[in-house]
Amino acid sequence: MDVTMESQGYQVADFTVGCPAGTPGTGSAVMDAGVVRSGSFTISVDASDDSIRWALTVTRPE
Repeated sequence: MDVTMESQGYQVADFTVGCPAGTPGTGSAVMDAGVVRSGSFTISVDASDDSIRWALTVTRPE
């Protein structure tokens, strides 16, 4: 799967998660403070097959 994050029109993260058959795949991106601009952001997930199940967690430090 390809994962992309955009913040206010700028791409701030892009990474690939390998998903071997029968095994969970994991991936992550860690960004410095201020990289994600104040306001909304979008995350796109492009899986190679419609049968792939995925979940996403976004954590923001206080």
